[in-house]
Amino acid sequence: MSNELIPTIKLDEVIELGLQVVDYRKAGDLHFLKSPHRNEHYLFVLVKEGNLKLIVDSHEVLIPAQSVYYILPGQVMQHFDTEADAYVIAIDAFLLHQTYKFILDEGCFAQTPVAINPLKAGRLQTAISLLLAEVTDKSFNSFKEHVKRGLIDAVAGMFTGEYADSTIAHGRKDSSAVRITTAFKRLIFAEYKTLKKPSSYASALHISTPYLNEAVKEISGNTVSYWIQYMIMIEAKRLLIYTDKTIKAIAYELGYADYTYFSRMFINMVKMSPMAFLKKYR
Repeated sequence: MSNELIPTIKLDEVIELGLQVVDYRKAGDLHFLKSPHRNEHYLFVLVKEGNLKLIVDSHEVLIPAQSVYYILPGQVMQHFDTEADAYVIAIDAFLLHQTYKFILDEGCFAQTPVAINPLKAGRLQTAISLLLAEVTDKSFNSFKEHVKRGLIDAVAGMFTGEYADSTIAHGRKDSSAVRITTAFKRLIFAEYKTLKKPSSYASALHISTPYLNEAVKEISGNTVSYWIQYMIMIEAKRLLIYTDKTIKAIAYELGYADYTYFSRMFINMVKMSPMAFLKKYR
């Protein structure tokens, strides 16, 4: 570990054209799988056989056979060697349909593996195999990129479909609340280090603070203040575990000049002090 920022892996460092498809057993020592890092892209996982263990934002995630999982841009992940037979697909955000991103981002860094039935697993594996064949085929024809984009859309859609139920249920609620919550989540992903008050988010979205809070709580089950603190704590945990930064430096990086206030907030959310968390998990 070092005092530098957690390494961020951009997809153009892995492969060109915003896409990488990896047969896990043949992955070797690919750095974007083997070492702790952030992704700037969406990462999708299909485990065919065995169990795949990941550490994602300091939490162990065990993905069993015939299950799918995804990791959002900005999350910190590290894989552990297992006997899993799996596909890992990295897709740049610009290649994903907006509807897919809306559903995937609903996870808000709390997504869990989803088991799929053998028929769906077989279809998804076939689609990924076709995509992998297109990626590795060096021949050229005028429709190659169209075919590849179609297969990306199909694969991403099949993954996203397994996580769609809760978002579809949201669609039965007030559509304005869904729109506001979606806009709020996009904003908080980008601005949680600088905007710390619900009123700041309400102002940026041109609505009142009570209206924003009502909409977000209706759709997500939690208040705007909760999500602000949640995002800050997720990043704080990443920095505590994966860098050598001091608690004071981390507090300052996250927008808190008073690190004692930051420590109190950490204790309130995590139920232990930053130092206790550091000793337990690093």
